[in-house]
Amino acid sequence: NPGVRCAAYEVLIEKISIRAMKISYRMKLLESGLCDRHPSVKGACINLIKKWVSYYENDMVKLLKALDVEGKVDLCGDVIVEILNHVHIDTAVECLLSRMQNKVIPCDQLTCENVFYWRCIVAHCADKHLEIYDKILPTLSDYSKYLKEYIVLASSIPADDYDAHYQAAYVIQELIKMAKLADMSDEAGRKNLIEVAKYIITEAETTVQSIERLVELYCLAEVNEQSRIKTVAEIINDVRNPLEGDTQFDVNCIESCEKNDPVTMIRCLTMVSGLIQNVKCDVAFDPTLSVLLEDVVMSGVVSQNEIVRHLSIKALGLSCILSKTLSKKYLVFFLQVVMVDNYAEILETSLKVIFDLFLVFGIEAFEEDEKKVEENKEDQPKDEETLSQNSSQETLFGTEDSLSDKMSATKLEDPEDPLGAAKETVSFADQVISKFKEFLDDEVLRSVSAEGIAKLMYNGRLVDAQLFSRLLLLWYNPITEGDPLRHCLGMFFSTFGANNEDMLDVVEQAFFPTLQTICDAPHTSPLLEINPVNVAELMLSLLRGRHHEQIAIKMCNEILVGPNSTYGRCLVKTLQQCSVLTGEQSNLKLIHNLVEQIVEEVEHASTKKSLNSYLVKLQSFIIQPEEQNDKENSSMINTSQHSTSTQGSEKSTKRKALFATPSQPIDLLDTIT
Repeated sequence: NPGVRCAAYEVLIEKISIRAMKISYRMKLLESGLCDRHPSVKGACINLIKKWVSYYENDMVKLLKALDVEGKVDLCGDVIVEILNHVHIDTAVECLLSRMQNKVIPCDQLTCENVFYWRCIVAHCADKHLEIYDKILPTLSDYSKYLKEYIVLASSIPADDYDAHYQAAYVIQELIKMAKLADMSDEAGRKNLIEVAKYIITEAETTVQSIERLVELYCLAEVNEQSRIKTVAEIINDVRNPLEGDTQFDVNCIESCEKNDPVTMIRCLTMVSGLIQNVKCDVAFDPTLSVLLEDVVMSGVVSQNEIVRHLSIKALGLSCILSKTLSKKYLVFFLQVVMVDNYAEILETSLKVIFDLFLVFGIEAFEEDEKKVEENKEDQPKDEETLSQNSSQETLFGTEDSLSDKMSATKLEDPEDPLGAAKETVSFADQVISKFKEFLDDEVLRSVSAEGIAKLMYNGRLVDAQLFSRLLLLWYNPITEGDPLRHCLGMFFSTFGANNEDMLDVVEQAFFPTLQTICDAPHTSPLLEINPVNVAELMLSLLRGRHHEQIAIKMCNEILVGPNSTYGRCLVKTLQQCSVLTGEQSNLKLIHNLVEQIVEEVEHASTKKSLNSYLVKLQSFIIQPEEQNDKENSSMINTSQHSTSTQGSEKSTKRKALFATPSQPIDLLDTIT
């Protein structure tokens, strides 16, 4: 109840101080309030924030110290945005300017809170308050020197001071984010920023998170795409091959000196991922990126270290999104990773890659490729020479067979069909859908699978009634209570099928199987806690027009099969929710006759009573034969009278048009009529 939630926030505003609450409780209040869909609740939460701001005398940095800036960056950003929307900009900037010298906060005074607030103010003023923007951010060249100065200062922190290292890493990330808000039209400033970014990336003390941000910053400063690819590739090569002096080494010596330890690989793979996210060219056709893919990424895929393997999967997935050729080559590999690997993050990332590839290219693109491979197989001779040539075309993850063959290979052999005789009749799309259903049953992959399926269906890349039914049951299932998945599915169902008739057919096909699954759930199933009538009402709300009439007719037939069963009683309650009263007369009469049969079969008196009332309502909207004839005759008479009067008025209008000058121009359409 939004009224209860509003009242709770009002009590907090009036009676409870911010000092009386733990940080975790404060963050939970802010998250619940700012994310609430009801505007009155969100407004009450904003009033609570105002109360906290006044408690700290408009010093937003002190307020941020009372929150969890490091752990809840996005939420704290939302809090600052709301404050800036309700506080005068001069008041908001005052607490920042008091901490600044020469447009920057001194390096030795930087904290997580003041650098975060600084970055938020700069982002707010970049477009709206340019005069203030110039006061709180130096030129790009000066900022580059300032960034390097703090990096040098952070490198002097004692190794055993973990809190200081953590804070320094956070500050560096915020400073890098803020550099992206600087004026990049300054060419000299961009050159200085590029040099500083290259220097920081090569420093051994730089954290992985900072490296990713720095590569993104470097790519923003370096306009030429080929130059940025070449430079990052050279940095990666220097990190993996730290050769000193001018001594010339042959290839074998270089390979023997190449560093493949986990720390080095993590740094290099992070740079590769950051680079690929900031280029637009096809990785398969760029020579430098292809070398990075083979030399760095593919060597990390087979690593025993889980973090290295995870970063390699991520980099390979990003490469495939930019290249349809690579996506077709490695799609089944990602599926194999999901089936074989034991590391949760690797499983989730691999599955996300699969969904992203289908979302970008469509399932049909991979199915077309499979058909071409099958056609080529039929055309090729089966002699020994050809077989030996085919055997040489093996890739790192198997032969270049059809995707259907590869996906089938990931399944265990069916004991009833050991030769796989039925495999040829199953399309690639059907196999994909079958795999998705398996993933929905996996506790680790359930959330990622459901979100990916929802995205594919929302964008029209996937149409399947069974998967829609599974998503609906997941949304209502008590085991997903408190799971962020519910929010995702809620948004999906609220907009599903709005402008797509095919998607409405999916809802209609999923209607009865979904309700049947709930009603037939075993006593140990959590589905028993779901009210099937609520589920039916949701599906009916997604449908309209003819779908309601078709559902109602099918529903009546389903009820007649078992009118006194749990499933039958559920359908009886749902039947009256169908919008059929204004539908076609033939359907209305059919539904009326079917309901009369249901009344005779139903045993419960209350159900009979409600159905009889429904019959009366249906009867009132059915036009009787004599009424239909009267209506048709009346319509014909009215049409004849209207035609006669129209002809008379046309003649009168023509006479007036010929012998009189009208006060307004005559409408050509009226004259033609």
